[in-house]
Amino acid sequence: MIVKVRGVLLRFTNYENDIEIGGGTVREGLAALTERYPDLGDVLLDREGNVRASHLIALNGERLPAGDLDREAAPDDRVDIVTAVSGG
Repeated sequence: MIVKVRGVLLRFTNYENDIEIGGGTVREGLAALTERYPDLGDVLLDREGNVRASHLIALNGERLPAGDLDREAAPDDRVDIVTAVSGG
C-alpha cells in the first residue's frame, strides 16, 4: 500500500509523503510504517497502539472509523493520514 503523510507528520518521515509499505490490512501497514519511523509512532499512536483521535485515516479516500483498521489493503491501495489542526 501507499501511505500518504501530510502536514506536521512529515517531519517524522524524513519529509517523505508517499511511502510504499507492506501489510495485508491498514492496521498492519500502519504498524510497518511506525516500525520504519519509530518517532512517528509516538505521535500517531496512543499507549495502547490505537490511532490518536487527532488523526484521520482514510483508505482510497474513504474515512475509516478507529474500529475498522483491520480492513484489507492491496499493494496499490492508498492510505491517507491527516492530522487535525487547531488554533485560533
